[in-house]
Amino acid sequence: MQLQRSKKVQTLIIMLLLASLCITAMGYTVYVVATNTLTQEVQSAYHVSLQRTQDRVESYFRQIDQSVLQFEKLPALQSLITPGKEENNLEILTLLETMLRIQTSIDDVDNIALYRLSNKRLYSTNHQVSDFQNDYEAIIGKFEAMNKDTAFFNTIVKKAPTAVYIRKLPIFQASKPLYMILHLNQQFFDHILGSTDEVKGNYFILDESGQMLQNRGTLDSTSLMLNVVPEITQGQATSRELFVAHLPPSYKGWVFGFAIPNDELFTKINRIRNVVFILAGILLAMAALVTILSTNRLWRGWSDIVTLLDDATVQSDKEAGASKRAPRDDEFRSIYDKMQHIKETRDELKEQVKVLTPEIREAFIRNMLHKGLRSQEDLDKCERYQIPLLAGGYGCLCVEIDQYKSMTGLYSEVDLYYFGYGLSMVIQEVIDGKGKGVVSSSGEGRFLALISLPDDGLGQGVVKASVQEAAITIRDFIEQYFPFTVSIGISLVRKEYAYLSLSSQEAEEALKHKLVTGTNEVIPIDEFQQEDNESQTTALPVSFRELENDIIYAIRSLDPTLAYRYTDQLSTLQGLRTLNYQWLQSQLAEMVFSIYRTIGNSLRKPPAEPLMAELMQLSTLEEWIGWFKINVIDLLCADLQQEHMEHMHKVASQLSIYIHEHNEADLRLEGCCKALNVPTSIGKQALKEVHDTTFSDYLLHSRIVKAQNWLLHSDMSVDEMASRLQYSNAQNFSRTFKKTVGVPPGQYRKEKREQSNGI
Repeated sequence: MQLQRSKKVQTLIIMLLLASLCITAMGYTVYVVATNTLTQEVQSAYHVSLQRTQDRVESYFRQIDQSVLQFEKLPALQSLITPGKEENNLEILTLLETMLRIQTSIDDVDNIALYRLSNKRLYSTNHQVSDFQNDYEAIIGKFEAMNKDTAFFNTIVKKAPTAVYIRKLPIFQASKPLYMILHLNQQFFDHILGSTDEVKGNYFILDESGQMLQNRGTLDSTSLMLNVVPEITQGQATSRELFVAHLPPSYKGWVFGFAIPNDELFTKINRIRNVVFILAGILLAMAALVTILSTNRLWRGWSDIVTLLDDATVQSDKEAGASKRAPRDDEFRSIYDKMQHIKETRDELKEQVKVLTPEIREAFIRNMLHKGLRSQEDLDKCERYQIPLLAGGYGCLCVEIDQYKSMTGLYSEVDLYYFGYGLSMVIQEVIDGKGKGVVSSSGEGRFLALISLPDDGLGQGVVKASVQEAAITIRDFIEQYFPFTVSIGISLVRKEYAYLSLSSQEAEEALKHKLVTGTNEVIPIDEFQQEDNESQTTALPVSFRELENDIIYAIRSLDPTLAYRYTDQLSTLQGLRTLNYQWLQSQLAEMVFSIYRTIGNSLRKPPAEPLMAELMQLSTLEEWIGWFKINVIDLLCADLQQEHMEHMHKVASQLSIYIHEHNEADLRLEGCCKALNVPTSIGKQALKEVHDTTFSDYLLHSRIVKAQNWLLHSDMSVDEMASRLQYSNAQNFSRTFKKTVGVPPGQYRKEKREQSNGI
């Protein structure tokens, strides 16, 4: 006990010093961060926001330009470009129908018009062409005076504010006898900049001449032109009351910017800084009192630990039949004995783990072959279980006993077991003769094997030949020395072990071709991988099989961001003119259905697959990628997350019922989970995710609820309650009850009964 008192004094001094240092450091840190780095962080954040806005505008106009390029290829337009060519009503109708389709495919476009310079005629998707003729003539005249290929105007058409985008046609010819005019309604800028009610501050766009093109926010355009535009265009600092962020001129020379009054931007930060300094002074005054109280409470816990160890020792002596416990030399001797017991228990567990290690290793090998090696943790487990992975390349073999079902009627279960064991030993011996690898059972009469070879610098061709040679050796040996034959599927050769699951799938898929090749054959998967389009020989930057495997892994990991990043790899196919679109379309559709079926097999309620007609409407890679993220990644991640939570709720409900029914017993989480046939880690996770509590806290709550019921509806003594609820004595029970409910058990019983009697 003298040691306890000295430790209390040391702890008090340390806690006082730490409290003072923490308060001082907190005040200084808040001051430095608020005054030196806040402006830079805000500037960086708004630059990112403006960059996204700029990218959306550029993407929008690229969409328009792509539509115009497709429009130029129409024979009817070529006829209209020809000088002196008479107009054909059927051709004009064809052009109008195409323009209408372009209008409906691009958001916020109200009308598209085609203006022919030779006869000054206007063809519009809006049937009331004559009503807008005068407005167009004014715009066209202004456009011709600019002597540019494209221009963007804000104007008033029929008393309504309208944005007009004009470009000369055809794009790639010197002579441009046509103008294409597109009406953009004001919702275009609302979608880009946000509506006035939604924007805090002002988002604005300046055109190539430095004029205000559009503005959304609380400040008017006149104020912005006076206080902000000179700072952007001329580098003049005109106002210190405004915070301004902008990007350099971009597509079409436009400048995207943001402005907001400094008082509005930094109001909350200034308030927080002032409050922190006030609190720092208050906390410094209270530090000594709080430290003394917390130290006393801390060492009360130390005394509880010593008492607990003493009680445990007394209980152990009683079980051993000792009438009186020998006194301890000191409290540390008691702790030493307890830790010695823990060490002995740990050594026993290590011995048990050694016995279970072969089974754990076999389970890990099966999991590795079906899911691949993605994380550093997986690679560390390979090293722990002595699974060598060589760097030269690897392939997977799927070895299947031919006519295995018919063998079950000829041989006993013992014979079949020894046949399988012998086959696995043959496979392992052949693999060890070529390189390194492992073998795992994959069902009745079927084995999956991994063979990896050293990096000798001889190329993938040599690795492929070595893998096939190993398969042939296994087949010939089995045919000669066993009363059956085997068929062997071979995957493609790879180097990245992240795709080990894909290789094992390929090896199993190769065996499906036994229908063609017959039995007792070695079947490489690459002999049956033929492109749908025979002319498609160009090497692609994306492997659809590997990409599909990557996306499935990310979805199963509930990581949509990683799945998005994998999906964005499809954009590398943009611009490959040698690519056949029908082939690409079929590859994308096949990948969608394959992912749906693979993920759906792991769901209790598989989602409905998309319709082929819906996929055929996606005409660009951008549409495919966007649709894929929403309708495949987001949907499947949500379904997996929902089923996970349903499982957690089910397990939590089972645990809750079991705890309430058995809370008078000496419960442990492991015992509850074993009784419910639930893994301990799942039970712990379910309580945390559903009830946001631990097992011990939930058990305590359940016992307190039962004690409250006894206090209200029975005359049971506090001692009996403490004994039935697994407390060592009534004092511990009363102390726990008061800490949880607020009053001791006796007072709780008295107050509740007085309330029920109307006193």
